[in-house]
Amino acid sequence: MQPNISIALTVPHMTKEKYSQETGIDADTIDLMLKDGRLSSYRHRLRKDGKRELILINVVALAIDALTDHKVKFSESMSGTQRRTSRSA
Repeated sequence: MQPNISIALTVPHMTKEKYSQETGIDADTIDLMLKDGRLSSYRHRLRKDGKRELILINVVALAIDALTDHKVKFSESMSGTQRRTSRSA
């Protein structure tokens, strides 16, 4: 029987400042990681004319990338808001 692992992410995206606080990575390094593609970002427009944006780090993409490196299989849960994972041996 394969073990089930449940992972709950509190937010799908977080600001660069919050990501820096949570990980201890300084803002300049986060900017470099965004620029070279090591971090996935989402741009949230604050105004309709597109003049102000908030760059958010895609936490879900980071979690999925980390799990796929460890041969974890994903399956949808019944509610559709959660994913179940199981580690393949």
